Amino acid sequence: MSLKEIAKMTGVSVSTVGRILSDPNHKCSSEEVRQRVIEAAREINYIPNANARSLRAGGRNEDRIYHINILVTHLGSGAADPFYDELLMILEKELRNSSCIVNNVWHRSEFSDERIIQNDRLQNLVEELYRDSTHKSDGLIIIGKATSRALKQLKTKEKNIVSINRNSTNYEVDEVLCDGSRIARTAIAYLAKLGHTKIGYVGDCHNESRFNGYQAAMTTFHLSPDIDYIFDTTPNEANGIAALEYFSGLADPPSGIYCANDILAVGMLKALNRRRSKIYSPSIISNDDIDAAQYTKPMLTTISLPKNEMVRFSLMLLLDRIKGGHRIISRLEVEGTLIIRESCRPYGELNEPEYYI
Repeated sequence: MSLKEIAKMTGVSVSTVGRILSDPNHKCSSEEVRQRVIEAAREINYIPNANARSLRAGGRNEDRIYHINILVTHLGSGAADPFYDELLMILEKELRNSSCIVNNVWHRSEFSDERIIQNDRLQNLVEELYRDSTHKSDGLIIIGKATSRALKQLKTKEKNIVSINRNSTNYEVDEVLCDGSRIARTAIAYLAKLGHTKIGYVGDCHNESRFNGYQAAMTTFHLSPDIDYIFDTTPNEANGIAALEYFSGLADPPSGIYCANDILAVGMLKALNRRRSKIYSPSIISNDDIDAAQYTKPMLTTISLPKNEMVRFSLMLLLDRIKGGHRIISRLEVEGTLIIRESCRPYGELNEPEYYI
């Protein structure tokens, strides 16, 4: 199937289809159009023409087509955390360019829920995923955190699995990791360098490497974590707004705040803008460097995760395992990069920026 077929199915131009499928960062005029094009490409098992011609011509064994499943385990529904959506767009593009077809894209937060400990329930969840699968899978890529019990159940269905995440699977499956603990330590170190001693945390606290890193960093810098400065929540904009309202109500709120996801920080910045009183304007730092982070005002200081490299390395690991290149469980760790923008400033600085988005 060609780009023309997808254009006909979706009612958009061939050039627009090409840009959407070849560039995950393409600024589409409508998110609804983007989703229509991506879903149409999945429906017809689209791969770029050069690869398709090779397959039709009976290419070599290494050119064979692979059917890959994708499991996204973010909490919440829809685009609660754009970081996962951005990873997914990059992954689908790389799969197409590697002569792979996406069998299924599942969004199931249950696999990251530590409260689900019953093996029979997890088994039922896995059976439900694969019940309607029409093609035999060659491999599974997991985007996001998955519990050890969930991974063990998924391994009964998939021989080849790789995880892309900030939380290690502890060598349960192959993984590409940007260590959440190290990310948090970098964020706290930057706030401490700016003179902040009262530092809050916004994000998941349950078996979460970023929260563990926050606690470790506070100890390293001889700072006392205050239980009132910890806001345990899932990542979405509304919860970021709620966190700012909570901190604003404290008698002695933190002057610096580390958010475990950019989307939480975006919500906090929006809440600061909406408040009539600007008396409380904390420095805010987060991680991921989602697209929206560079369009906030002030621009969001964040730890950028190398999304393109994380995806490419995960696909490299998966295809190598599928082809019998390695058998041991392997981990490839990548480094986050501190992106200094405007949302953090030295403690006590009088010139406070405007907070609006």
